[in-house]
Amino acid sequence: MGVLLGTPLRVGALSMRGSLPSEKSISENPDFLSIFRRFRRAPNHGWLAVERPSRYRAGVAKPKKQITAAPKDTAEALEQIEQPKMNWKVLGLIGLALAVVWVIAGILQPTIGYVGLIVAGVLTVVALGFLIWVWRLTRKSADIAAILKGATDKEGRMAALEQLRARQTPGGKDALNAIAQAQLVAQEAPAEAIRILEEIDVNKAPAMVQDDVRANLAMFYLMTGRARDARELANEIRLDRQSQAKSKAMYAAVVAESFARTGDAEEARKLLETYDPSDKEFGQVSGMLLRAQVYTYTATKKRGRARTAMEELLEVDPNMVAAFVQKGTRPELSRLAKQVLAGAGALPKPKMRVRTR
Repeated sequence: MGVLLGTPLRVGALSMRGSLPSEKSISENPDFLSIFRRFRRAPNHGWLAVERPSRYRAGVAKPKKQITAAPKDTAEALEQIEQPKMNWKVLGLIGLALAVVWVIAGILQPTIGYVGLIVAGVLTVVALGFLIWVWRLTRKSADIAAILKGATDKEGRMAALEQLRARQTPGGKDALNAIAQAQLVAQEAPAEAIRILEEIDVNKAPAMVQDDVRANLAMFYLMTGRARDARELANEIRLDRQSQAKSKAMYAAVVAESFARTGDAEEARKLLETYDPSDKEFGQVSGMLLRAQVYTYTATKKRGRARTAMEELLEVDPNMVAAFVQKGTRPELSRLAKQVLAGAGALPKPKMRVRTR
C-alpha cells in the first residue's frame, strides 16, 4: 500500500492462482474432469504428480516428466503474511527535519520575531497529526494481518470473516477491511469478492490504499474475463506511488495483463521487461508476472517467449497453467497450455492407432 511511514498489510497476491476466483480448481471445472481428475502429492516425493483417469491408462504415451512444483496454497500464503510495522528510519528523518526547522526559527527569532516559531509550531502539529494517522492505519493493518493468519482452512476463513465484518465501519467504508474480506471469499464466491470491492468509494479511501483497491479489483476482473473493466482501473494505478518491491510487482503484473488483453501489448511488454519473475523478493507475485508475460508475448506474436513464460509458470503454479485450458480462453493460449501440460506429463496424449485390413 504505498504507506510512507509503515509497512502495511499486503493481501494483494493471495488469490492470484489459476483457480481463483472464477477459474475453478481442476476437480471442479467440467472441462477438466476427463483429463485432470485431481492433482495430488506424490508419495515419498516433494513434488506434484498427476493421477490419470482410468480410461486413459491404456493406449497412451508415457508422460515425459513429472511436474516439479506444487500449486501455491492460499493457506500457506496467509500464514506467511508479515506483520505491518512502522518505518522508524523515516520517522527519524522527519523528526530531524522538524528539529532543524525549530533551530532555524530560534536563530531568526531576533530578526523576524515570533513568526518563525509559529510556523515551526504549525508544521510540528501537522506532522504529529500525520504521524498519528499513519500509526493508526498501521495498527489497523496489523490487526487485520493477525486475523488473516488464522484463515488457513474453511473454518478459519469463516471465523476471520466474522471478525472482519464485526470490525467493518458502517457502509463498508474501511478499504483495508474490505480488501481482506474480498480475499477470503474469492475462492468460493468470486462474485461476492468483486461486489465487496466495487462498493468501496476509491476516491474517499486513504490515498495510500486507493491503488491497492484498484489492483485487487482489476485482478478479480481479469480472472473473470472482464479485461475492459480491469483496464479502466489499471489506467488509474500509479506504480511510482508504491515503494515496496513486491507490491509494485503485483501492480505491474495487473497493469501489464490489462494492457495486453485490451490492445496495448507493446506497452505491457515494456513494463514487464523491468521486472524479473525469478526475483525471490517477489514471492508468489512471480506467478502473476509470468501469467502477464504469457498474455503479452502471445499478443505480440512472440510465441517462443510465450511458451517459455508458460513453462516457467508451470513450475510456479500448475493450476495457473491448467486454467488456460478452460472454455472461453483464446484458442492459441489454450493450445499452448495443453502443449506445456502434455510436455510435463500432466496431459496424457492418446496414441494414434492405424487399423489394417
